[in-house]
Amino acid sequence: MLTDDCTIHYGRLWDGISDTLAGPGKLCISGGHIGGPPALLPQQEIDLSLFTLLPALIDCHLHLALPSAETSQLHKRAAGLLASGVAAVRDAGSPFFPLPSLPPLCVAATGTGIGRAGNYGGQIGKLTASKKEAEGLVDSLAACGVRQIKVIASGIFSFSSYGEVGPPSFSEEELSSIVRRAQHHGLPVMAHASGDEAVRRCIKAKVHSIEHGYFITENTLHLLAESGIFWVPTLCPVSAFLEDHSLLCGQASIAVIRRSLHRQMKLVSLGAQLGVTIGAGTDAGAPGVTHGPSLHRELSLLIECGLSVPQALRAATSSAARICGLERDMGAVLPGRKPYLLAVRGNPLESLSLLPGIEHILLPS
Repeated sequence: MLTDDCTIHYGRLWDGISDTLAGPGKLCISGGHIGGPPALLPQQEIDLSLFTLLPALIDCHLHLALPSAETSQLHKRAAGLLASGVAAVRDAGSPFFPLPSLPPLCVAATGTGIGRAGNYGGQIGKLTASKKEAEGLVDSLAACGVRQIKVIASGIFSFSSYGEVGPPSFSEEELSSIVRRAQHHGLPVMAHASGDEAVRRCIKAKVHSIEHGYFITENTLHLLAESGIFWVPTLCPVSAFLEDHSLLCGQASIAVIRRSLHRQMKLVSLGAQLGVTIGAGTDAGAPGVTHGPSLHRELSLLIECGLSVPQALRAATSSAARICGLERDMGAVLPGRKPYLLAVRGNPLESLSLLPGIEHILLPS
């Protein structure tokens, strides 16, 4: 932990926004924040002149309580995240709520997802039978102090029949009602949605972010770009099945999974070109997706989509902070923000291979 008043001497610095590094230089921490007037008393001096500083990482979409909500497992996952340079996560829903505090990991809690009776989502949320019941669940979650509302707006896509997606769970009017109720409490809505119709309904309802977004059309992708709604495409959970065939079960087809991932990656490439703000989310807790190291894999997949290294890193830093509502404190090395920092050797804008070699994670006290 950093003291509230200290000076960090660095070799190079990536601020989480630029396409280039700065430095060498020094970063002054005053009153627990970057910048500000220097303290009157002698400050702690930290020599990282052989290292590059960059913002700590943020995972925009995972499930801390999956596959198990045992306290020991939750603490183990938090440790794995921190060891991978991940200082904050946006939990994407759990039937087990509230979760215990896991400091120093920052958790943007969602609580239970909101689904529709008879549809997908019971393992990560509560299935509601009416609009009134869904609105009441929003009220209950808001009273519990969640950071966002999760709506389960569609099923999942098939691993055996290419292009087949579970049906939309809510009408556009129902989604709009949930969004308005969440906004009444000052909360954004993250929407699990795949399939073109479900995603279009979410866009029209003005959700905060689309989670997954598999099997949408290019026309809908243009609508997404025009709307300014964020997109967390979660490539890792599909890639995991291609990397470890032992995860497969039932009628799953490697050819269908590979084709589905290839299509999603092409859309991510186009989305980035259109100006969609993309967030890096791993869906950790899904089969084969570990908490922590999988974020490095998600960033590599974004680069395979055609994003530059700085673009991919922004998806887990400055853009991620905006998506997760954490931009006041983290995501970029800017005056007024808190010092959530990583130190690596070399230039992280040249290769993500440096991330597993993080030597220091610096967090505010």
